[in-house]
Amino acid sequence: MELSSGTPGNSHDPLDGPGSRRDPAKGREGDRRRTGWRDFRRAYPGFVFTLLLALVAILSLDAFLIYKRRAYTTEVNQLRGAMTDAERARTDAIVEAEHNKTRIAIELARRQAKMEKSLHLAIALDSGRIYLERDGAVLREMAAQFGPEKGVTPGSDSLPVVIPRGQRNVVRLEENRIVLEGGSAIEAAHTDVATADTSPVPPGNVRIGLTDMKAIMPNLTAGMRVYFY
Repeated sequence: MELSSGTPGNSHDPLDGPGSRRDPAKGREGDRRRTGWRDFRRAYPGFVFTLLLALVAILSLDAFLIYKRRAYTTEVNQLRGAMTDAERARTDAIVEAEHNKTRIAIELARRQAKMEKSLHLAIALDSGRIYLERDGAVLREMAAQFGPEKGVTPGSDSLPVVIPRGQRNVVRLEENRIVLEGGSAIEAAHTDVATADTSPVPPGNVRIGLTDMKAIMPNLTAGMRVYFY
């Protein structure tokens, strides 16, 4: 019983047909399938070059951060080495007390925000989210961006600018901007989504999307509580 009418030596290769990716006239030169890194690199040189640039940028940033950390550690050790034992003990106690105050303020703000019965804003610094809440119910959740915390430059009389912790009140409402006690503000991005706005956020400020700002602004009033935790 004959199963095929094809002649010996002329078996059909599905890659040699009219719709195949390989041109029979070119042998295997038209085959776009790659079997190794060298073939992939030749086929996509731009993609490989971009990956290499990204890798170099990441390694450079890591090296810079390691260098700065070592520089800060050396500076701290030098300053502590110039202190007496009593001064070091007093400094450590002050630093620990300040850390404890910050942790206590953050935890109190977190609990107060959950128990607050009136309408308020809760800003979670660790997750980058802002919540419009009332009596434990979340009415709106918004993504947020935070400005850098600016320290005091040596020899300068300027004050440090930091993101608030604990409770603040709304001082006044401006167009697409909520001004808080202490000078910090919640501002609207130039785009509907905060992360799509690539312009820098002012130090100590918070940014939300333009759509979110327009949605919550009619519900806000001067004196409303804002909890940072």
